[in-house]
Amino acid sequence: MRDCLLFFVRYPEPGNVKTRLVGPASPETVAEFYRALVEDLLDRFGQELGADLILCFTPAERQREMLEWLGPTRRLLPQRGKELGERMTNGFADAFTMGYDRAVLIGSDIPCLTSAIIRQGLDALKPERVCLGPAEDGGYYLVGFHRDGFLPELFDEPEWGGRGVFTRALERLAEAGTKVSVLERLTDLDTVADLGNMLDSPDCPLQGRVLELARRVAGR
Repeated sequence: MRDCLLFFVRYPEPGNVKTRLVGPASPETVAEFYRALVEDLLDRFGQELGADLILCFTPAERQREMLEWLGPTRRLLPQRGKELGERMTNGFADAFTMGYDRAVLIGSDIPCLTSAIIRQGLDALKPERVCLGPAEDGGYYLVGFHRDGFLPELFDEPEWGGRGVFTRALERLAEAGTKVSVLERLTDLDTVADLGNMLDSPDCPLQGRVLELARRVAGR
């Protein structure tokens, strides 16, 4: 099996990244926090994943800056499409065109995400089975397909920011007769309240510079 991880990431330009975290902290501090969080996640995955890592980035014209930021050896793939669902569909289509058998797609704002969870998702994938990682806000932070069971219609989602995204995904998969492996529920960092709740948790995964910046973003 050829496996890959599609890591969706945005170039950390102040004012254009994690804008819902702007408040107690400036757009510049939020962008700095996001930059550190992405770097921490990539370092954490390291070589443990056993799958190729593809950075699906946006905006497409920032490829040179992305390479300067994350290193010239990274495999980059511009996100294609206007809406999130279209970009996710195209990411999977590109991965399967490259010859991968199984692919998992994640966002870049899930501090509790581990290589073990991603590996669990990849190993669950079969033509008749997908994997989903539910998020606390009602969406999902991870989705994966086998190339012979890819269902682009899963991404025909009218309201990506709503609380019913995960539930509607399960309903679509049930209608298609597709089985689902549901992974551990995790928190993504969309708002200052999300970040505050994570900082208050005894199991907060943030450490070092990421933790320092998170406190600044949360106004602490």
